[in-house]
Amino acid sequence: MRNQHAVLIIFGALALFMIAPTLLALSTSLKPTAEADTPWAISSVWTFKHYTRVWTEGGFSRYFFNSFIISCVDALVMIVLASLAGYALTFMHFPGKQLIRLVFLAGLMVPVTAIVLPLYASIRNIGLIGTHLGVILCDVALALPIFVFLFASYFKKIPVSLHDAARVDGANEWQIYRKVVLPLAKPVVVTTGLLEFLWSWNDLLLRLVLLPRESSRTLAVGLLLFQGGQTRDISSLSAGAVIMALPVVLLFIVFQRHFVRGMTAGAVK
Repeated sequence: MRNQHAVLIIFGALALFMIAPTLLALSTSLKPTAEADTPWAISSVWTFKHYTRVWTEGGFSRYFFNSFIISCVDALVMIVLASLAGYALTFMHFPGKQLIRLVFLAGLMVPVTAIVLPLYASIRNIGLIGTHLGVILCDVALALPIFVFLFASYFKKIPVSLHDAARVDGANEWQIYRKVVLPLAKPVVVTTGLLEFLWSWNDLLLRLVLLPRESSRTLAVGLLLFQGGQTRDISSLSAGAVIMALPVVLLFIVFQRHFVRGMTAGAVK
């Protein structure tokens, strides 16, 4: 019993330590500018004017829309492509299967920073610099190998007899994938969607390189530039940080159970 209490105390302290920066940012964003220099002090006056300022004057309404569109499309496209590739590598037999698996494996070893210039040149050559489509293509290409293996690992837990029974009943590969296999993979579908949304939402490097126009900027770039021009307004910066963090936090709270199940897929046989 004492050991359990000790473990609870330790994990409680760790949780408090991890959530403290978020609480500090939220508290600072609601304080008047004059009180922002005392971050841990409790203010007697709360205001939402900093949120209004960054949303309108800071252009965060446009940045939020750009980030939301790119991240949602990234997540949906990734779920479709990764699940199809994972299904093919798990259940289908075709020439070159092992070579394709090795190609995906090699994709896990390439750091993004090492191929930023080739990516920029490729996107520029097809005329997609400054467009959401160019960023989406890069996001999906860079993260696809991770989620292909995540889906393949989960699909291996599905009994082959279930797949064979559907084939005996006359179902083709597309019907088996859509009506039999994919519904059983809901945890890994949710995990893929959440992680890709998170990575896309928070990404800064590719957005700085591929989205030079202000009209196409995302929240990560907008917050960086707002920080450069408004370094003294700590309350407004905190409001911008809260706006950027809120959607991801809400998504993980809602889907946390499926996320944990998806992340542990294939860990136990």
